[in-house]
Amino acid sequence: MKKIYILLTSVFLFVGCSKETENEGISNADLKFTQFDVTLTSGVKSIGVIDDVNNHISLSGIVDPINIKSVTYKYSDDVSLVTPNPNTRIGKWEITEKFRLHSSETFEDYTVEISDYEEPTYENQATIAPLETFGTYIKYHMLDLNGDATKASNVATANIAFGEKGMNGIRFPLYCGDAYGGHPEEGVVIESVYERPLISLTNAKAAYSGSEPFIIFLGIKVLTSNKDEIYPDWVTTEESDVANPDKYAQLIVDFITFMGQKGHTIDAVAIDKETVRMSVDNFKIAVDSLRAKTARLGYVVPKIVAPELLDPQGDTNNGWMNELYDKGYQDRYDVFGNHYYQRDHNEEGFAKYKYEFDLSQKDKTRPAWATEPHWNGDGDLFSAESALGIMFDHADLGMEAFMWWDYPISGGSKFRHHVMRAFSDAIHRSTPIRMIDHDGESTLTQGKLHTRAYLRGNEVNVFLLNVINPNTAGLVPMSYEDYAIGILDSFKIDGNVTSRQWRESINDENTDYDTSIEGEYSVIKPVEDNQLLIDMPTGSVTQLTFKIVQ
Repeated sequence: MKKIYILLTSVFLFVGCSKETENEGISNADLKFTQFDVTLTSGVKSIGVIDDVNNHISLSGIVDPINIKSVTYKYSDDVSLVTPNPNTRIGKWEITEKFRLHSSETFEDYTVEISDYEEPTYENQATIAPLETFGTYIKYHMLDLNGDATKASNVATANIAFGEKGMNGIRFPLYCGDAYGGHPEEGVVIESVYERPLISLTNAKAAYSGSEPFIIFLGIKVLTSNKDEIYPDWVTTEESDVANPDKYAQLIVDFITFMGQKGHTIDAVAIDKETVRMSVDNFKIAVDSLRAKTARLGYVVPKIVAPELLDPQGDTNNGWMNELYDKGYQDRYDVFGNHYYQRDHNEEGFAKYKYEFDLSQKDKTRPAWATEPHWNGDGDLFSAESALGIMFDHADLGMEAFMWWDYPISGGSKFRHHVMRAFSDAIHRSTPIRMIDHDGESTLTQGKLHTRAYLRGNEVNVFLLNVINPNTAGLVPMSYEDYAIGILDSFKIDGNVTSRQWRESINDENTDYDTSIEGEYSVIKPVEDNQLLIDMPTGSVTQLTFKIVQ
């Protein structure tokens, strides 16, 4: 029996010793890198310094790990596998990477570190100050039916504009002239003449889901250059192109009554339009008559929008606005509305417009409406400099409402259709905030970088216009890479930044880019919690959208 016990004990001891020897073999496996070098896009090679005691490899002389284009590595004979394969990290190499060396039974982890890397710092080339608001809250985005009465005649289209996009008003046409036949005699309004805009209006109001009151702004529609046909005969004086102000007021009151009977309230009226001018004295009579007759009938007395000039006149002796104030009739209008076009977006034109705006605020604070901005240029992206420039000017001074001529509710085959819509969506219900770029704040000098920022709640929308046409004589087009924009007032960028960029093809053999008319979307990760970088090639419009927190 003792012999059997001794035999079993010997067997167990032998097995135990064998197992111990095997474990010692595993723990002593020689798992290490013998070489780890990387080559950069410049051709420079960085030789890895290997520390086997701490399982650490240092790579020096690398400014940006994204520049690593290849890696050469070797390891000891006991290694059977490396995970991840270092070649899979090319193009997304981080400052610190970890690689595991495997044998059949165990593994070792090595840390590969870019030892002397320093995060690049960027000096702000533009800054945004969220606390520095100016202008005013942009409350209304209206659809202009003066250019096209059928703009919202399709229910689905109306739902997009007034439901999804939140547009909250309409400029409705007044078809007063004999060319239309809408008002053949006093007290008569021909309903069929207004059939198309009424369908659009009804659809718009049904689709509207916003909290602000829906606005109907009445503006005279001029069909013909023949001034004898601008007013119906019963409204004119001995001079067929001059309106009797009291009868003209009656025509508008007839229309207010007609609309009221259909459940529509006219909130604002522009009595004049561009070259269809009443004298200042007749304007005063017409407004007094309109207000008195409307109130007598129990309808809401509409706000009067003026002067609605074709071009700003500025400080001229015979200027319409100057005469209005000189005669003390400034209380005859409630809203400053003026037509200010791309051709006037220059030092002289803006000075004239600003003079009239400032004059409108002289006696009291009046809301200002951009009642007919245009974007001409056949959709060419280069024309954004002046087209969006006039909107920058309006908003800088103070713009409560705007209504583009020929606004595209959806679709469109031109750059302008998509840029105009993106800009309008961004500024509606927003307030301008201070943004200063390396070219300053002015947007009146052709060929400069033009930038503006708008705040809606905690959302910031930025527009950057680098759209100088490189074929313009005397102007050198600029292209910007890693353009640094900083956020001031202790605000931080909350999350990532969405970029939408439109780029126009240019005649430059060194340039090969273009984007679709819808623009190119991308996501930008801020380089600092209050700084982002953006590339802006020549011939581009860029929209940035992001949230801010303090």
